[in-house]
Amino acid sequence: MKKILFSGYFGFDNSGDDAILKAMVDDFKKLNIDIELKAFSNNPVKTEKIYDIKSADRFNLSHLIANLKETDLFISGGGSLLQDVTSTRSLAYYLFLIFLAKILGKKVYVYANGIGPINKPFNRFMTKIILEKVDFISLRDKLSYDFVKKLKLKNKNIKVTADPVFSLEPISDKKTEEILAKEGIKISQNTIVICIREWKKAQDLKEKLAYVCDYLVDMGYDVLLVPFHMPRDNVYSMELAKLCKNKDRISTITKTYKAQELMGIFRKCKLLLAMRLHSVIYAAVVNLPMIGLIYDPKVRAMVDELGISEYVDVETFTTDELIGQVKKALDNLDQRRIILEKNTNKKKEKAKENISIALELLNK
Repeated sequence: MKKILFSGYFGFDNSGDDAILKAMVDDFKKLNIDIELKAFSNNPVKTEKIYDIKSADRFNLSHLIANLKETDLFISGGGSLLQDVTSTRSLAYYLFLIFLAKILGKKVYVYANGIGPINKPFNRFMTKIILEKVDFISLRDKLSYDFVKKLKLKNKNIKVTADPVFSLEPISDKKTEEILAKEGIKISQNTIVICIREWKKAQDLKEKLAYVCDYLVDMGYDVLLVPFHMPRDNVYSMELAKLCKNKDRISTITKTYKAQELMGIFRKCKLLLAMRLHSVIYAAVVNLPMIGLIYDPKVRAMVDELGISEYVDVETFTTDELIGQVKKALDNLDQRRIILEKNTNKKKEKAKENISIALELLNK
């Protein structure tokens, strides 16, 4: 039996990263071949229960070494693991695991990563040195590819694919209705969903969005706030809702849901204001038109590749600017769906390449 070991930001109740693990696990299980899947996690017990795979503590060094010794293929990804915007410590952790796997003679696949920004010179140097040694690097967008090229890697096994989450499918309408009933939320054909996070460089973000929410309600729309990272996004969303005047028309999802469940909710909505990267992907999968709230180059890159022309910079936008983009998007939703569907289908095909590369590495 071949063994595959996953590493990523798993077990932290972040919808996007949990969706990545779900997509990778599902893709391998669909092959119906004899493979043991295991993941490093912040919450191994929960990860084993949710994904029906084995799991080990990501912070226990002896567990890390023991599991790396046993695996046939170490997969680092997906997501934005290799960057130092979050912290140098985070980057060092993922680079260390790759380094350790190679020291132990294991095949390493950097899987559908969004690499960069890496701003500190020493961090860039270490990233280059370690990535030279991996067996294959697939990247989820051209922005990451351009960044890797700037590192001047000699490693020739680099390819742009797509985020594995593009391979997921939403739950049924019936199951979606059951979730909404438990939440006490009604979604109409005029519901606009908003997915945000705190961003310290945009101190007045909540106030601006509260004004826009009230404006949308005055226009006849309902607003649904969907947090992606519990509890931080949930708290931030509730704080935003409290600032709104029209609180009876503004709802907030309060519990943690799987990617496919959120996709099911998104499918019932009219438009998305998207700050979290994977909210963009969830919307794309169900062909929900969107407006990008850009706080990170990775979000801008995904919005561009999906053909989304409406977006604002969260650090500099005005309420009038965002309202203008909303009106522009609502003006011709059918045309936007056509463009979005076309580009999303390309991403879905590219996402399939990730698993093919993994199988090649396993069988070599």
